[in-house]
Amino acid sequence: MARSVNSPGRTFDSNIVLTYIALVIIGLLNIYSATVDVNKLYLPFQNPTAVKQLMWIGGAIIIILTLAYTNTQLFSYFAFGIYGFTMLLNIAVLFVGREVAGAKSWFGIGSVGIQPSEFAKIGVALALAKFLGGYETEFKGFKNIAKSIGIFMLPIAIILAQNDTGSALVFFSFFLVLYRLGMPGYFLIAALWMGVLGITAIILQAYSINVWYAIGVLILISIAMLVFFYKQRILIFIIMASLVISSGFLFGVSYFYNKILKDYQRNRIEVVLGLKEDKKGSGYNLRQSKIAIGAGEWIGRGYLKGTQTKMSFVPEQETDYIFCTVGEEFGLVGVTVLFALFINLLIRIINVAEKQQSNFNKIYGYGIACIIFTHFSINIGMTIGFIPTIGIPLPFISFGGSSLWSFTTMLFIFLRIDDRFSK
Repeated sequence: MARSVNSPGRTFDSNIVLTYIALVIIGLLNIYSATVDVNKLYLPFQNPTAVKQLMWIGGAIIIILTLAYTNTQLFSYFAFGIYGFTMLLNIAVLFVGREVAGAKSWFGIGSVGIQPSEFAKIGVALALAKFLGGYETEFKGFKNIAKSIGIFMLPIAIILAQNDTGSALVFFSFFLVLYRLGMPGYFLIAALWMGVLGITAIILQAYSINVWYAIGVLILISIAMLVFFYKQRILIFIIMASLVISSGFLFGVSYFYNKILKDYQRNRIEVVLGLKEDKKGSGYNLRQSKIAIGAGEWIGRGYLKGTQTKMSFVPEQETDYIFCTVGEEFGLVGVTVLFALFINLLIRIINVAEKQQSNFNKIYGYGIACIIFTHFSINIGMTIGFIPTIGIPLPFISFGGSSLWSFTTMLFIFLRIDDRFSK
């Protein structure tokens, strides 16, 4: 077992702390590399972006020190209050927020921006842990499952109203927490089926095919199943309900895809699904990203020597595409180290969560592990073309205060409530 960092009021797992420090340092180094002009700037304080990140790191240190001396019982006691406060912040940003890249999801103070959706993850993780913490056995019952899903569906709806689809999608990772607690497998089957229907609807819209063709196929399949199971009333009900829900979902996705999503968002999705090729438009970022990562080969081109990075071929390389800098300048070796750090962090969080005596602590640990895993998977996936570019930062690595502060807060709340040390 990893030793803990001990002093009055401060008890943190050293394995997780050291991994956190390593990731933050790697992030700062790569942010500096992605934004520095090697012909003019060499010192960190001469790079405005690196200086801002240093300021965010300073703020993160203050957060850690504050959490270290916070009464552990307060996190559970105020869980629903924190949840409600973060929801109000996300509603408020719809009215007084600043629009960035088509999404009205930022509070702006001068050149500084704070994204409340990042902090909503903390509220949801705490509220879900508080609600589910009273269950001593497997998590069962449709009513309880529905309430749990409602806890993270509310921020999804609010953030979608901000036109920030990427941030909203991350909250679906809390489904993994429910599965860990024993949610029935048919929910997973239903989710996979909805995914198939969603992709089908997108493909139909991309080729200007009426969604009624897909619904007609569903009706024919349903009729065939009704003939086969005509004596089983429960199955007849399930088949009819599935037909109605599936048809409504197809219509919903088609409407959302055509009426809600912006042109550039539709282009990104269609490029990733292989429905179109756009090397100059929405596919440009992805193409340049792959070139940068591939150019690193085994050991990389060397720190500050990445040509794709230095010539700014990849837009937003210090934020959403920061992984390109790691791949180009440090190669497969650097990527392996980064992967190892994240895998170690996730495994350690889960192991620590499993050892908690408190259900609240345990479930909260599962929640932050799922959030970090989802961010990591989506960010890496979109830089190599497996997932559409939806603006998801790489935890602790990407530039930005909102992301760093929210992940720092989530992680160190968990370390503070770790009941193996915090008594």
